[in-house]
Amino acid sequence: MRRLGWALGSLPVRERDDILRETRSHIDDRVAEGVALETVLQGFGPAERYARQFIDEIEAYEALGSQRAADLALFVANRAHRSGVAAFTLLLLLLLGVLAAITVLMVGLKIYDPVHTGLWVGQGGGFVGIIDDAAAGRELMGPWLFPISALLLTLVAVCGRLLLSFVVPLLKPRPDRPVKEPT
Repeated sequence: MRRLGWALGSLPVRERDDILRETRSHIDDRVAEGVALETVLQGFGPAERYARQFIDEIEAYEALGSQRAADLALFVANRAHRSGVAAFTLLLLLLLGVLAAITVLMVGLKIYDPVHTGLWVGQGGGFVGIIDDAAAGRELMGPWLFPISALLLTLVAVCGRLLLSFVVPLLKPRPDRPVKEPT
């Protein structure tokens, strides 16, 4: 029980005490039925893994309850090493973040140097960025860079939010997969 208490250390005291009380009650009931204490404890598995199930469930409900993007993203990031879905989601979120950062950088550069910054097309192809000689290419966006960037940033925020809203419920412990009960 001490190891389980330590494993549940990240939880609020009240929740940790409730879980410990329930677990102790279940152990006592099984022992009273004549099952050996060692057998009951083996059914729970390692204390850390048993505690992890409770911690995951509580963290999922807290993230879903707050509905803040940072809490949802942190929940996904904390599970990226244990879940392919979480790892892929984290990768997509990072890509969206890079896209947003590049967009903000381009807006800043356009404000700083509007003549040389933009979406350029020339003989060698096209690129987004700063050109040394503005006469060597044709700038396609001009002042439209600002509203297009605002639209792109809005789309990035909406896509990130929708992705998190879809994935976090998939990662939370489901009622049809309850915490492992000892046999």
